[in-house]
Amino acid sequence: MYLSKNVQYGVTAALAVYIVFFTRPAPLPLVNLLSNPLAQLAVLGAVVYIGAKVSLIVALVAAVAVVLTIPAREFFEHNKKDKKDTKKTAAAAALDIPMVSKALEKAKAAAPAEPTPGADAVTTMPETTGSEKFSLQSAAPF
Repeated sequence: MYLSKNVQYGVTAALAVYIVFFTRPAPLPLVNLLSNPLAQLAVLGAVVYIGAKVSLIVALVAAVAVVLTIPAREFFEHNKKDKKDTKKTAAAAALDIPMVSKALEKAKAAAPAEPTPGADAVTTMPETTGSEKFSLQSAAPF
């Protein structure tokens, strides 16, 4: 079968409009149809047939449209996520918030108070040549 150049460009333009405007998210009936691996195989076989017998450019754009419409396979991630959520809830249930806060208060009371670097640690340095003649002693580096 032969298609004229104008028909090929028209079909390619229609497929390009589908790709740009309708593949994110793809139409639900097409996604449901292409969720079956045998349907994917049949559609990709039809694209190969179109490329071999009708028009290569139409087949190329149709292949891009089909690949963008095929649903992602995230079956394994879904199961792993459920297992992680159950572990988090079990750990949260075992954590006793009042007991932890009491332990933190005891640790703070037992630890010696350390001076925090602040305004009292600023000293002037007359030997510097810049416009800013101060430094922060024992300040945290950035």
